Amino acid sequence: MARFGTPLPDGTTVVDDDLFTPTITAETYRRRRAPWRPQSLLVPAVFGGPATVTVLALVNAGRLGADRSARLAVAGAGVAAVAVRLVLTSLFATDRPVLLVGALAGAAVGVVATRTQARPFRLAELRGDEPASLWWPGLAAVVLIGSVETLLLILVLG
Repeated sequence: MARFGTPLPDGTTVVDDDLFTPTITAETYRRRRAPWRPQSLLVPAVFGGPATVTVLALVNAGRLGADRSARLAVAGAGVAAVAVRLVLTSLFATDRPVLLVGALAGAAVGVVATRTQARPFRLAELRGDEPASLWWPGLAAVVLIGSVETLLLILVLG
């Protein structure tokens, strides 16, 4: 290939500078994975607890391209809910209140996640993005992260 500025036989000049290469392409705006519906996070929240829904909501915030304040709100609500669950579980030693506290703490984080992700999800829908299924990821998160949270409760509360 001819070098930059070299005249060709037809009188034109070769211009192959990076300046003329587009930097913003359609791939820039395309998401790698489809987001989950924020309302769907409430089911794993109730069954898995606050740690489960916090992890799922942070992953979904990344998929939605949510801003830093929304991610911090979800993370803060998750840490606070786990702390409240630890305190209330230490106060109530029977099984039923422990399960109820976990479900309510998870639901509280789920509500925060739903509120912070509703607008970015609506924008994704308007762009034509189809929501992904949360069935298998939610089940895996409930089993894995819920188990880790239960082990944490056992270790902390003895």
